[in-house]
Amino acid sequence: MKRWLLALFGCVPAVCFAQAAPTGESKQFAVEGAGRLECAAYMEARKDKGSAEFQRLMGFVEGYLSAANRYEPNTFDLSPWHNAMAFDIIIENFCKDHGKVTLVSVVQQMVIGFRTIRIAKFSPMIEVGEGKYRAVVYEAVLRRSQQALKIHGFYTGGEDGRFSKQLSDSFSRFQKSKGLEATGVPDPATLWMLLNP
Repeated sequence: MKRWLLALFGCVPAVCFAQAAPTGESKQFAVEGAGRLECAAYMEARKDKGSAEFQRLMGFVEGYLSAANRYEPNTFDLSPWHNAMAFDIIIENFCKDHGKVTLVSVVQQMVIGFRTIRIAKFSPMIEVGEGKYRAVVYEAVLRRSQQALKIHGFYTGGEDGRFSKQLSDSFSRFQKSKGLEATGVPDPATLWMLLNP
């Protein structure tokens, strides 16, 4: 599973680590604890993903991104289909070449990169799939997926944000076309390939 994520997020630094436009006002703020650590420390901690140190660093990342949902304008969720594993791969992909950059700087650049995929307002979450292939996704993400699958010729149904057999079959065909496991479920890798600009 990691192989597709590495390929998938290989382009992320170009997206997520673009420079923010200067605003003319100071954006300095205090950073506590894990955010002050450098990429080299993150890379060391991720050697044992079950360690308390790695969990502390991922807790900082998830907490920072959750807080960004509050302060970013027109934002309900900046990262509507990402999970901790995806965050880790994005950070690892950047940090392996930038050992001196602080974790808070990396995550702030992720915030900037995620702006184009955010959900602006509340959307209900829907459980989709069955058996071992299950996911919980926003209704708004299902609508976006229906639109994108239609544009790519994989779907002909409505754009109502409902998960149906037709939509599942469309996800399966899209997944096969991208070399992903054809589960019919909109997992993070599928959504990234389908919806990332």
